[in-house]
Amino acid sequence: MATITPDAAALTERIAAIKKADPGLGIKKVLTTIQAQEPTWLVSEKRVKKLMGEAGIAVASADGEVDASVPISHIDTGVDIHALTNGLVTTRMINRVIGKGLFATQDIPKGKVLFTEFPFVYFPPMKRYNMVVKGEACGLCARTIKAGGLLSCGCPKCGRIKYCTKACRDTAWDSSHKFECAALNPAMKDYINLCVRENWNAGMGALRCYERILIANEESPEELDAVLKHLDAFATVSQEERQKKESSWDMMSSESQMMLWEEALKHLIKGCRFPLKVTAKDTPSVLTKALPEKLSKDLFSMDTFLKFVGRYNINNQDGGLYLLHSSLNHACVPNAIIDHPGAGTNYGVSVRLARDIKRDEQLQITYCDPRWGRETRQQYLKTEYLFTCKCKRCTGADDGLSEEIKQALGVTF
Repeated sequence: MATITPDAAALTERIAAIKKADPGLGIKKVLTTIQAQEPTWLVSEKRVKKLMGEAGIAVASADGEVDASVPISHIDTGVDIHALTNGLVTTRMINRVIGKGLFATQDIPKGKVLFTEFPFVYFPPMKRYNMVVKGEACGLCARTIKAGGLLSCGCPKCGRIKYCTKACRDTAWDSSHKFECAALNPAMKDYINLCVRENWNAGMGALRCYERILIANEESPEELDAVLKHLDAFATVSQEERQKKESSWDMMSSESQMMLWEEALKHLIKGCRFPLKVTAKDTPSVLTKALPEKLSKDLFSMDTFLKFVGRYNINNQDGGLYLLHSSLNHACVPNAIIDHPGAGTNYGVSVRLARDIKRDEQLQITYCDPRWGRETRQQYLKTEYLFTCKCKRCTGADDGLSEEIKQALGVTF
């Protein structure tokens, strides 16, 4: 019996048909099915995995197979969506590949602001953070601090970090600064310096996730559980898997990157050690409660650390991780726009409609510059967000955007 090697288009079409008939099948079982249906085809497991990944249909399956490059997300049941959006929006799981999404509960006119949200975790662009450490920008929202501002204030312990208001200072203290304050926890300095040296925003974003967990553990088991569930609901993939998608990734870059990650994790563990002794007099310890042993072992493993870095990279909106905003999916022709409501800061987001939408329509923003051509958009989305866009603009004629959407986005072509 003569054998043939099917071309990519024929093999991808057959894979898609098999997955449509049984979405739970993993890579190995898809290959077995192909071999049964087409005994003359020469097909390898490696090729099936590659094409499934490119088609965005390689997922965790009922037979236990997992494609580690597919981000996994969950609906965050701890978010009161009805209250946050006045009942205009709901969350639904779409499928295992896309994950969750936001949908309109009624017909809504363009221009409507659906919700405004403040970040669960926030770290500003490194350029702004450099202003923060100089006392020129707020230690929470990174808004520029005007000299002699009546509302500005500083950290009472280190005096180095300034805030535009007392409210910002209190929020920063309760979410991160008690761990990053040089007067209270000098052991964290090595980790922060590494992130600044490497211009590594995601390293600092990951740190702030860890800080939320440790502070929640100080409050109560219930608060710890709530924070862990919030973080787990974000789309998550290891940073190592993300970087494998880059064309520059090879054995040499892999080894040097791993050395950096190992150094970072060592400094992180030192800065988050229990009990955390402080250097300031008459100041209670920052950490007074040990994490549950199993949780502590898992949190400070390399696998979990890289998932926090990857989670920050694929979810952050101008530095912030948002509990509800994180459910918004991409479209190259979006129907919703992200605004920052605070003057002079990217701390906080509002979601505004670019056009009229109907009940049950999914709300979608753009993850990339809509002025880019198809090839550039595809490459960017595949590298940064690990999916291949299948929208009409990417699969058909790349006709661009309507005047209505251009005006809403505020862009010119």
